[in-house]
Amino acid sequence: MPAWLEILLNLTGYAGFVALATTGVGCSDESAEDHIIGGER
Repeated sequence: MPAWLEILLNLTGYAGFVALATTGVGCSDESAEDHIIGGER
């Protein structure tokens, strides 16, 4: 694999991680169970 391709993959992976971290996709106030049930008990 060429060096420039490895650098490109590293940069895109880092940018994707930063985008997910800043948007807070994994940090929800509701639990996964509440999402499945619809928030009603």
